[in-house]
Amino acid sequence: MIKKLNQRIFLLIMLSLSTIILGIIILFAILNYNNTIDTTNFMMDRFIGEEHIKSPEGRGEDYKIKPEITIDGVYNFLLQNSKIIQSSTSIDDDKINEYVLKIAKKNTEKGIIGKYIYKTRRLNPDTVRITLMENENAITHIKTIFIVSIIISAISIIAIYELAKRLSKMIVKPVEETFEKQKQFISDASHELKTPLAVIEANADVLENKCGTNKWIKYIQNETDSMNILINELLLLTKIENIDEIKEYKQLNLSNEVEIILSMFESMAYEKQIIIKNNIDNDIIMNGNKEDIEHIVSTLTDNAIKHTKAKKEVVINLKKEKNEIMLEVKNMGNPIPEEEREKIFERFYRIDKSRNRDEKRYGLGLAIAKSTVEKYNGKIEVFYKDNFTVFKVTIPI
Repeated sequence: MIKKLNQRIFLLIMLSLSTIILGIIILFAILNYNNTIDTTNFMMDRFIGEEHIKSPEGRGEDYKIKPEITIDGVYNFLLQNSKIIQSSTSIDDDKINEYVLKIAKKNTEKGIIGKYIYKTRRLNPDTVRITLMENENAITHIKTIFIVSIIISAISIIAIYELAKRLSKMIVKPVEETFEKQKQFISDASHELKTPLAVIEANADVLENKCGTNKWIKYIQNETDSMNILINELLLLTKIENIDEIKEYKQLNLSNEVEIILSMFESMAYEKQIIIKNNIDNDIIMNGNKEDIEHIVSTLTDNAIKHTKAKKEVVINLKKEKNEIMLEVKNMGNPIPEEEREKIFERFYRIDKSRNRDEKRYGLGLAIAKSTVEKYNGKIEVFYKDNFTVFKVTIPI
């Protein structure tokens, strides 16, 4: 849980700071680019000239480039229907002509092409004027700004990554300390309760032998049984949450293990008139701990049977799909309300509190199962499909 919280805070800080810093850098680069282009365009405007002449067809005004404007590095062109009809230079440069035709096709007002900065002006629907200015210094400046921006962005991302890591640890540290204290308290309290509980249980048995069975003694025995179940579940939960990685694992034939576990529930299902069906692929092998597998499968199967009506089905599917093992436990019962589906994996959460109390269920089974699955970097989810409530576990292998 702490690890996930740390990851979420890290991602939040990383994305927020990266968006702000990169946004500023990109904005600076764009503004610099536009300012350089606009400055060059302003200079080009001083060199652009054309005179209006009457169209011989009487359609209005046509345009003609003034011949006296011939400045080195500045080229004016008039194009009609994407064809060059006039030029202010006598230089027959195929490359420049190629650039002019490309600019005409782009239909942009300003920009860079090759070693030239260009500006266009549409004079009428058919005619466009294009001015090119050779300005390698300005283009080099723009390229330098973009390269520097990329370098600064890369350095900023590295710095933000390190900062986000440290900040997330600082933010999570108090929560982690509180959570560790809580786990330690639960563990210590559970161990401390076991001794007086054992004394109460032993004394209740002695009283039963001396005085015979009565309802008062039965109450004591029932409650001590309930407390024992609760304490053992709390200790198991604490033990699982204290293990970050799987230890003492070995290769297991998961298919065989699941079949053995399901056989233990046959009598329970028979008493409730429930049909257990299974579809288990053969020889699915995984590295893991046998107790963990037993707990996951038995918790989900027990939960499915207890929430299935008489003469209905519980179906267990076990498959290997690519690099994942998929376990599904399905039961035909009342669907879990959608708003409750995430909450049922929380500690001590119970939908039907009175019924679960009678059955000595404290809302820890699914929480323990989820912690166990996550220890294997797996995922557990619940949904309702085709009249079945489905608990699905996926574990990468």
